[in-house]
Formats: sequence, structure tokens, C-alpha cells
Amino acid sequence: MNMNARIAPRWHHVHADWWQDDRGNDIHRVDIDDDALYHCHLVGSTLPWDAVAVSLDEAMALVDETLGEETH
Repeated sequence: MNMNARIAPRWHHVHADWWQDDRGNDIHRVDIDDDALYHCHLVGSTLPWDAVAVSLDEAMALVDETLGEETH
């Protein structure tokens, strides 16, 4: 895992396994065996997660795509 990767300005690294954007959407990294999955939770959703990605970049893009926004 590369923790030095640049993230989009609207995202904030809250702690080791949690990122949140300025709209309240969350991404949580879950380590299963030797693999990491990124669970995306959209603000206001009653689901435990709304999408799953295999990288932080993919997770951020999924949140933006789900919300119908362009990624920068």
C-alpha cells in the first residue's frame, strides 16, 4: 500500500484506514488476508457500503461517478 499517494483535494485522510470527502462520503480500507478492499459509503445511504474497489484511486472515482461528477 502506498500511503504517500496524492489524493484529490476534496478528500481528507482521517486516519490509517478511513478517508472522507468534503460532502461526507466515506471510504474505509478493509484488509482481508493479504488483500485490501476499499468500501465506499455515500452520505445518507442506509447501506453498510455502496461500492467496493481494489484501490483508493478506484474508490474515489467510484464515489464521484456514483454522484454523477467528473473526477479531476
